[in-house]
Amino acid sequence: MRGKRPKEREKYVIRLGDGTLVEVNREIYLEWYRSERRERYQKERDRKYGVCSLEGLQEKGCFSEMVADLGNVTEEIALMNINKELLRVALRKLLDQDIRMLELLYFKDITIKETAKILGCSRKLIGNKRKKLLEKLHRMMKENIGGAG
Repeated sequence: MRGKRPKEREKYVIRLGDGTLVEVNREIYLEWYRSERRERYQKERDRKYGVCSLEGLQEKGCFSEMVADLGNVTEEIALMNINKELLRVALRKLLDQDIRMLELLYFKDITIKETAKILGCSRKLIGNKRKKLLEKLHRMMKENIGGAG
């Protein structure tokens, strides 16, 4: 584990989501808090870089006219398929090198730094390009909704 290692203790306790305290061994304790830190880091990273997800696009109102009161699972599945298709159509309009970059960052879960090494450019360029591509995809998906409706 990187960083400071917690001091040895007689007993290790973790707090579950409902507030319940559970006694565990040291390995479980360390793994629990490692995953908690990782989750916090991911959320901060998502906020900082404005990660684009279908849920995020919905929150921004991109699909608001399609999302009205989904009580039926079949409707939810149909909506997800529509959103996936909108994303597929938008992705087909991108350059191969842009698709490759997004594939590395989002589907292969490779960091910006590693992606920059693979593609032979700077981290700053990858960060800027990714932000612009996500904005472009958002715009294209919105246009496709307008054209379909």
